[in-house]
Amino acid sequence: HVRAEEFAQAYRFTAREREVLSLLGRGRTATYIADELGISYNTAKGHIKNLYAKCGVHSRQELIDLLEDALS
Repeated sequence: HVRAEEFAQAYRFTAREREVLSLLGRGRTATYIADELGISYNTAKGHIKNLYAKCGVHSRQELIDLLEDALS
């Protein structure tokens, strides 16, 4: 997953944001992400907001589309 790593580096994602992005990309909800990573729901939502802000998107679908475009 060299391209995925380059994508993550280009947008300066933290290690935790990369974990959250991976789960979001698989269609997981904030509640699921919080449970899976052992963090609070609000923390999960915060990571998601940070991902959106860093990528300049406003929805999960926009983020997934951006990631798919970068990896194709």
